[in-house]
Amino acid sequence: MLYINGTVCISPQNTSDNSVFLPEVKPYTGNKIYCVDVDYTKFFDPGSIRRMGRLIKFGTAAGMLTLKDAGVETPGAISTGTGYGLMDVSQKFLHNVIDSNETSVSPTSFIQSTHNTVSSNIALMSGCHAHNNTFAHRGFSFESSLLDAFLLAKEGYDNILVGAYDEVSDHSYRSMKRLGLLREEPCTNTELFTAEQKGTIAGEAAAFFLLSKEKNENTYGAFAGCKTFSAPANADELKSITTAFLSANNLSANELDVVVSGHCGDSRLDALNEALIDSLFTQQTILVYKQLCGEYMTSSAFAAWLAARIMKLQSIPETLIKVNRQRQPKNILLYNSHRGNHALLLFKHV
Repeated sequence: MLYINGTVCISPQNTSDNSVFLPEVKPYTGNKIYCVDVDYTKFFDPGSIRRMGRLIKFGTAAGMLTLKDAGVETPGAISTGTGYGLMDVSQKFLHNVIDSNETSVSPTSFIQSTHNTVSSNIALMSGCHAHNNTFAHRGFSFESSLLDAFLLAKEGYDNILVGAYDEVSDHSYRSMKRLGLLREEPCTNTELFTAEQKGTIAGEAAAFFLLSKEKNENTYGAFAGCKTFSAPANADELKSITTAFLSANNLSANELDVVVSGHCGDSRLDALNEALIDSLFTQQTILVYKQLCGEYMTSSAFAAWLAARIMKLQSIPETLIKVNRQRQPKNILLYNSHRGNHALLLFKHV
């Protein structure tokens, strides 16, 4: 079990200020939503800001704000996850090469195009010379970074900065549209779950966590377990996997208080979520979250940030509630899926 001693999220909602918790829901119309920017001049000089891609800015800022929230200047290790990474910056570099007829071009876009640019920026700014890893495992990217942190803790590392970040890039948006994953008609995010429809909305965010082996006065809660698996054959197999995961963590379904479900608003994809809830979680409060951040490969990190805030405050914003059974949020399970990648994350109030 690793304690969450600091966390910050930059998302399409006003989530970067930990003095408030979802004070209001920002409405968006369309099939893609973007992050609310923070004051990046607190982290970068104006000249650097102009040369940076959006994901570098809000990803690095989220990581540095998390260190500040935890009261830690230098993390003991860094482990991050991302789906598409800096795809827009990579494409910009390639376009520059083509436009210049393959002659000399500015190296800035190339230098900033790698998936680990964000974690490297955080390491340079915080003076971290230890373990630094970035996972690009599609829908398992955040979970891979979290599992990495559990292994690092066993090796003696502490104050591990874990996070995930993705953006709505031209490439990711076109990919989702080509695969028929997006709403065809304009959709307001606050009405994502009001009717059964095909398609969802593309989103983005960056969420980070400072994980430690010991709790302190700032502890939000704890990551108690994580499991990833691919393409369960049916709802019965999903139920069996979930039950076994809870049993391995010395819990039964009845001992869970809250289930955070990765419903995305696409009736074709949400059917499995509904089947799991109907068969196993009839006594728990059910929450949904993708109306706030949209769908993307590492959206489970946004949900983990929500779980951390809920555990610390012991209250649940109304906008998240799908089914309210008045359970005090002590044990929280997150179930998320993304195109065949399924994950279970267990949180405990401490």
